[in-house]
Amino acid sequence: MGRPNRQTERRAEILAAAKSVAVRDGAAGTTLRAIATQAGMEPPAVLYYFGGLTEIFRELVFASSDAFIERIEAAVDRAETPEARLRAAIIAGTTGGLDSNDSRILYEFWPTGLRDSGMNDADRVLDQREVAIYGRIIRDGTASGAFRPVLDADALAWTLVALEDGLVMDILTGAKAPQEVISLICSVAEHLVGAKLEPEEPGQIRSGRNHQEETAAAGKAQRP
Repeated sequence: MGRPNRQTERRAEILAAAKSVAVRDGAAGTTLRAIATQAGMEPPAVLYYFGGLTEIFRELVFASSDAFIERIEAAVDRAETPEARLRAAIIAGTTGGLDSNDSRILYEFWPTGLRDSGMNDADRVLDQREVAIYGRIIRDGTASGAFRPVLDADALAWTLVALEDGLVMDILTGAKAPQEVISLICSVAEHLVGAKLEPEEPGQIRSGRNHQEETAAAGKAQRP
């Protein structure tokens, strides 16, 4: 077997050090010296692997974005119905990056996009990837009859992502609990897609009709 690429390995170590510093000290405290100290290196040595702080920040944000999107996609892939997939996307989008601190990284460096076009591109790409996931779920749910959206799929997807972006900040600051945010976003989503998104009971199979129609059909079937 060939030896691992030392440069790739060292870059990963530096990014891990930068992530630890950013979580601990915030974006403002993530200096070249702080990263080097965390990585057990001298600052000039860090610059052998990266062109500067800006490159480190961008790589860190893109890595956190990739991990965040992968969690959402994995959660959606495990769900079986349009309602379950939409709820899974909301839950993963709200909480998927909390335990790994990926959400913290994305929010710490979010404001830098106001002055750094590269960081702005990173944020825009992340939004577009998440919108694509929501849009696919909404279009599939609409085609199957499970959803009756009040907006077109892309507009609805952007609305949910924007809502998530704002409310996850409340989780990070401790203003709201994760479950409170999930419930709020799911409630809004229900009105936008015209379907209930409650967790399904074990063994329960839902059709493409919404919850109200199912309840009415069940009641009608029981009438003499």
